[in-house]
Amino acid sequence: MESNIRQLRNRNHITQRALGDAMGLSQQIISRMERDRSKIQVDVLIKMADYFHVSTDCILGYEFHDRGEQPISEAIRMQSATAEDMIAVIDNLEQMNTKDRMALWQLLAMLKRYL
Repeated sequence: MESNIRQLRNRNHITQRALGDAMGLSQQIISRMERDRSKIQVDVLIKMADYFHVSTDCILGYEFHDRGEQPISEAIRMQSATAEDMIAVIDNLEQMNTKDRMALWQLLAMLKRYL
């Protein structure tokens, strides 16, 4: 099983050094984790999943959800949303951590005041 760390890092245009700094690790350790030469400690796994806004399963390589579109593009497209689109949005909300979900609800409440 190969981890998705490299894919997530590249998708987010983050260097190994920058990811290492965010995780409190060296660039060399990030490199070893990407090549499955170093085990990922549980606390680092959780911190990395939170950093990339994905599940720990995604980090470990059990799944990879490339959402593709950015949230603003997706919101604009949602004006003509299908039932499948709505289900995908709900699935994404369910995968969010509590902190991000609360931030999203606060943003929506703020936008509602201006519409």
